[in-house]
Parts: sequence; structure tokens; C-alpha cells
Amino acid sequence: MATLSNPRITLLGQVTCPHCWSHFAPEDALWIAEHPDLVGDPRLGETERIRFLPSRFSTEGDAIDPQGYRSTHLACPNCHLEVPRPLFQIAPLFYSILGAPACGKSYFLASMTWQLRQILPQHFQLTLSDADPAVNSRLHQYEEQQFLNPNPDELVALAKTETQGDLYDQVNFGDHSITFPRPFLFSLQPTSKHLNAKKSRSVARVLCLYDNAGESFLPGADTFSSPVTRHLAHSACLFFCFDPTQDPRFRKACAGISADPQMQSRSSRLARETNVRQDTILIEAAQRIRRHAGLREDELHQRPLVIIVTKWDSWQRLCPELTNDPPYIDMPGSPVRTIDNDHLLVVSDYVEKMLRKYCPEIVAAAEGFAREIVYIPVSATGVSPEVDAETGGLGIRPRDIAPYWVEVPMLYALARWSRGLIGLQQRVNFSRNQILPTTEGLR
Repeated sequence: MATLSNPRITLLGQVTCPHCWSHFAPEDALWIAEHPDLVGDPRLGETERIRFLPSRFSTEGDAIDPQGYRSTHLACPNCHLEVPRPLFQIAPLFYSILGAPACGKSYFLASMTWQLRQILPQHFQLTLSDADPAVNSRLHQYEEQQFLNPNPDELVALAKTETQGDLYDQVNFGDHSITFPRPFLFSLQPTSKHLNAKKSRSVARVLCLYDNAGESFLPGADTFSSPVTRHLAHSACLFFCFDPTQDPRFRKACAGISADPQMQSRSSRLARETNVRQDTILIEAAQRIRRHAGLREDELHQRPLVIIVTKWDSWQRLCPELTNDPPYIDMPGSPVRTIDNDHLLVVSDYVEKMLRKYCPEIVAAAEGFAREIVYIPVSATGVSPEVDAETGGLGIRPRDIAPYWVEVPMLYALARWSRGLIGLQQRVNFSRNQILPTTEGLR
């Protein structure tokens, strides 16, 4: 790979493919042909441009394909899927989002990334940009549908994440084909005002976010030919979305105190279609991680688990102690905010107690799997959906959307378990409510 000789570019010693998770040296990467006649890749099919190892390079360090065209895109030597250039220079950080079907994962993901795009540069002096806009196109559609909609008064609903389609890639390995999930990829880097601006090369990360259809986590859904959830074993943090509206005990507890139509009693048919045992999803994910990470059945996973309790606006009266005030603290004399660790842990305790009361099996499943667990409430929309009079489905008017805490799980994960990007603060003297000015998490 010619960029090895370019002194302005520092490459990682080893690249991790975000599709098949194989590791390879940068110089072993394949290049993607640019000439329109060079199609028919043996791994990806007749319509895909061929991947090749170059013998000629341009003066800019890019490969020249067999027809003389300059190539600018790179691919994994194992699965042949494209690997964006930032992954050759910036260390990846894998995060997985999982949950039952219709638990609100797509709404959470779209609202989270939108909020992070606004909040990170404004309050944390970090930039979140698309590492590959084409890969993130589905997420762009979700964001535009909710936050940039030219018709803010019309009801909208995000499409359900499917078990196949544009979020997956099929790769041919001779006598068999394997379906890999397609992640969302973001570059996360400090700005010039960040405390670690001069260490940008070492603290910057490429965020790889995986969002599977809830059906992918049902028992038996993960196979050799469709290992669509094996990213779980590679993830630095797991986000499990728990939806209280799918649990009849929560719906009963919210009767008369929540106007959300999702909290209303359901017909037996609808209940069968939507009421998947959410603890079984978490248990199945835990078993898959143990298998692929080589853990004993009685061994706790050493990486953190964040239980995200979705649709906070629909059940918030079950926990009147909670407020949706942002859990951030300004650092004196600095443009960078930090996370209020104590505030978050107090909130986590309240949410955990609520879950123990109404759905104790979720807490038991979490405690039986992970060593470190935190419970965070979120509302991806900040408002309950309305029933569409024409279709009978549920929708939300973009003008009413006002998410709260939806960015907190990611910010906390970065502050608590990833160094150099976001700081944590905690109280020194609880009786006097004093805050310790610290850069914990930024060092």
C-alpha cells in the first residue's frame, strides 16, 4: 500500500474489518477497481467491481487498476467488503445495540446520533462525522425524517429494521455464502479547544455501531451462514434496549397515568405479535457472546452492559423522582463539559429498582451476564405517538419531537470506559454537594 511511504499519514499496524472482524496489515488490503468494465468480483458477485492487489501507484499514493484508472477505495482481503480509509488510521471502537422487535432501537439510534452531532462539538469539543456517508445513508434518512422534515405537521414513522436488505452484505466463500451486518461508521475526534487536542492521533476513534433487527436475537437466528450478531463479542460496550410498553405489567401499572397509546391494553393478536420475552433476548445474546468470546457459562462478561429503558415519556410517572435535566457539569475556565457520574448512578439506581418491581427477570438476566451494569432511561422523541386516522398505525409529528437523555448512554460509555475523549466528575462531599473539578476520563 503506497501510503506507507507517505510521511504525512500514519497507519495502524493492524486494521480490523468492521464487517467480518478479521485483522490484516494495511499493506495486505485490496483495492477496488474504478474502471467500469472491471466488474465481477468472486466474493461479491457479478455487479461488484473487482478487488485487486496493485503493482502500480499514482503520485498521490493511490493504486492504479488493471485498466489504468486511479483507485481510491480499499477493501478487506478476507470478505472483500469496502473498509473506509479512517479505519486504516484511527483505532475502531465497536458498540452493539440490541433489543426485542419494535423496542424502539431505530428511533433511539437516529435520535442519539442526531443529538450527538449537535451536543458533542458544542459542549464537549468533539466532532462526530460520517466515516463513510454511503454506509450511513439509512441513518441519514431516519434523521431527516424526524429532524429535518419539510412537513413537520405530518405524522411520520420510521421503517422497521429488517433481517435482510441494505443493512447486510452477502459474501460468497466458494461453496457457501455468509451474510454480514453493515455497521454505521463515525469518526470521533477532538477539536482544537479540547484538552487533548494535541493527542488527537491517539485518542480519536472510529465508532462502529451495529443495529440488528430484533428477530436476529431470537434463539437459533445466528448461524454459520448468517453470523449477523457476532459483533456482540467484539463490542467494547453493549446497549440493550428494554421497552416497558411491551410488558403487560408495565401497561397495567401505567393504566390511568399514561396517555401513550402504546401503554393501552392490546388485543390478543397484537399482544402475540409484539410481546416477545425481552429477558430471553438478553439471555440469548449473553449465550452467543460466551460462545464467541470463549467464556465459561458461569463467567461474567468483563465489558459493560447499559440497559437503556426506552420511551421514558410513557412511563415517567412510575418514577417521579427522576428528572430529565441533562447530567452534565461545566468545568471552571474550560469550554468542555463533563459527565456527572453521581447523578447518573442515582438515576441508574432508581431505574433498577423500578425494573426489579415490575420486571425482575431483566435485572436477573443482566446480573447473570455482565460484571458492570448501568440503567439509563431515554426518550427518543420526548412525546407519545398518535394514532393515524387513515392507516391505524402510530406516528409522530416532527414538530413535536424533543428527545431527552437519548445521547447520555453513548456519552457515559465514552466517559466511563474509553479514555481521552469525555471526562467524569463526582462529588467529594455529598453533605455539601461539592463537585470535584477533574479530568477523569480525559487522561
